[in-house]
Amino acid sequence: MDIFAYSDYRLLLKDLYQERKGKDPKFSHRFIALKAGFKSAGFFYQIVKGKTNISMQSALALAAVFKLKPAEVEYFENLVQFNQSKTQSDKQHFFRKIAAVKKGKSKTLDERHHELFTQWYYFAVRELLAIQKFKGDYKKLAEALIPPISPAEARQAIKVLEKLGLVRITPSGGFERSDAVISTGDFWSSVAITKFQMDTTELARQSFDRVPSELRNHSTLTLSISNGEYLQIKEELAKLRKRLLELAKGSLLPDRIYQINLNVFPLSQVQDA
Repeated sequence: MDIFAYSDYRLLLKDLYQERKGKDPKFSHRFIALKAGFKSAGFFYQIVKGKTNISMQSALALAAVFKLKPAEVEYFENLVQFNQSKTQSDKQHFFRKIAAVKKGKSKTLDERHHELFTQWYYFAVRELLAIQKFKGDYKKLAEALIPPISPAEARQAIKVLEKLGLVRITPSGGFERSDAVISTGDFWSSVAITKFQMDTTELARQSFDRVPSELRNHSTLTLSISNGEYLQIKEELAKLRKRLLELAKGSLLPDRIYQINLNVFPLSQVQDA
């Protein structure tokens, strides 16, 4: 069993149990409780079903019961903390630790997709190539962004984008955008996407100071709505995103890059009727 292919520690425990049970019919929840020092034979069932979280002490005890190897123990321990993290900063922290342990162990984690979303300017540099000819002047490329990045960061962006097939070398020796499709469906990529969204939201806040008012547009609404109306709003925003993408695709002479963030979030708890 490839432990490093799992993104959910509960599913991992379930499959580990079934594998051991298949080899040894005497391997049971009661046996696990005895070996791990759990007070109840049903505690393992509660964990697997998501009815309770576990402490690091319990995680290490389970790792010992299933005889995980050192690298597997480290991965499992970080996976538990990743799955149980309550904040995005904690989730990002343990994701990086998971990636470090996982590197070279399994090909399930698409490191390329994760890398793409780790820096907001990777996408910006790619779009910049649509409106600016680039033949190796990383300083000029870096200074064209708002906020500007360093030449070293611009060079790294081109390196990553070329590796992913999102930019290509032109006959003249420069770089241009490719027509490659960017997929964001992978579970691990979604973790990186959250960080990307947080970073671009921060850029939106900073734009109040960095960008003249006539070149930016910020609007807000505070509404009292039902869950059904919230779902309708999500649908309308999805339609808007598609229309904006079509508008951008049809642009004949683009001369600037814009970041568009659409945010809908609750400001209150759900009230009983």
